[in-house]
Amino acid sequence: MKLLSVFFILFIYFVSFAQNEQTDTIGTDIYNATYTLKDNTVFKKNNEISESYRNFNFGDITTVDILNPFEIVVFYGEFNSAVILDNELNLKHTIRFANNISFVRKGITNKIWIYNSDENKVQLYDFKSNTISISSQILRDFTPVKMESDFNNVKLISKEKTFVFNQYLYLQDTIIH
Repeated sequence: MKLLSVFFILFIYFVSFAQNEQTDTIGTDIYNATYTLKDNTVFKKNNEISESYRNFNFGDITTVDILNPFEIVVFYGEFNSAVILDNELNLKHTIRFANNISFVRKGITNKIWIYNSDENKVQLYDFKSNTISISSQILRDFTPVKMESDFNNVKLISKEKTFVFNQYLYLQDTIIH
């Protein structure tokens, strides 16, 4: 009876542990491939083909941007690094930022939008040449909580307001929440 009780307790423990594993949906790209995140691994499923990417060197994944399925951006905030993946989730580029970066989003070809929290600026970073192409003005008294983008525009969002920048990082609009 004692052995049965031990097995029952272990069974309950493992069942409850297995239920805590969560799969987060990242989204669907323009080719209808679906992306999910589970156990710090990015999964891509398109019809019968399933691919995955995991990197043990950079810790937990902060964000995954699938705007361009040929240049998927995976950001590791804890290690201030990002990787660019191809459409089969193979590693194309590894980026280790010198400054503290809070947000990373996909920009035009070979470029990513970043929020440099050391300088309080939005910047367009060219990951092929490892240079900053364009920087916004310094954003004073602003604490962003999120960044959204498309290829030509970027939004930096705080609890109080949203700054909307064009492709040249000129402030186009300020939206008060």
